[in-house]
Amino acid sequence: MREIIYESANLKVVKLAAARDDVVFVTFESLQLERAPVRPGYGETFLQKRGYTGYHFLSAANCWYQYPEMPEALAVVRADIAAGARVITYGVSMGAYAAYRFSAPLAADAVIAFSPQWSMDPRRVWWERRWRSEGSARMWDRQLPCAKAAKYVFYDPLNQDRRHIRNLQREAPLDLVRLYFGGHHSPLVVQECGLLESVVLDIAENRFDRAAFERRLWQRRLLSETYRTIRRRKGSGLIKGLRYRLIEALIERRLGAGTGAEPGPLLPDRGGA
Repeated sequence: MREIIYESANLKVVKLAAARDDVVFVTFESLQLERAPVRPGYGETFLQKRGYTGYHFLSAANCWYQYPEMPEALAVVRADIAAGARVITYGVSMGAYAAYRFSAPLAADAVIAFSPQWSMDPRRVWWERRWRSEGSARMWDRQLPCAKAAKYVFYDPLNQDRRHIRNLQREAPLDLVRLYFGGHHSPLVVQECGLLESVVLDIAENRFDRAAFERRLWQRRLLSETYRTIRRRKGSGLIKGLRYRLIEALIERRLGAGTGAEPGPLLPDRGGA
């Protein structure tokens, strides 16, 4: 049954109880061009079909959840979660910012953050021009994530997202998962390669193997139209094309060969795909 357990002018939290409450997800929707009054939360259908109880945060605006009532809403959710349950926070981009920043009040056991931002404050990320935030408050930028949680951060090191990740690394240890030539569309690449379900469920059940996943994704990358589009874009121009052919060869040597090792000091361009 779909139940609204918290609602304000800025925020709504929807709960979908399911057969399993030993592992629960708390998800945060990402930036939306349009917001229907009644809409599913991020991952709602996916989790419901697989029998996981989910709590889904729906935001009234693209302001990275900078609402003063967030502590109250988070407390309501935390109090409703069954005692002893494994808690997973989950989101993409703006939703990943929230999944990371609000993991501590939720006492999360794991965070799944695809392409998260460190901040949207122009004084802190003066180089970020990709999105326009609705609102100027930045009240949660300095809230640290849950110390005990495993923080799985999926991102493309060849994309501008790497600058956000560098700053996040200064705050807390992260389990970085690299998706080369995925741009900011990291979950879409994983989905197109047929691996998104296994990623989410493996993290939920505490059996995720980061190195094995990176190898599998790289070996399946040509199944992704998003990957192919970004790879073509990176190949334009003589010097830029040569740079990325060398980078791709280096990644193939490490991941294609199955070692899973870090592909060395890469030289990404300054733009964001």
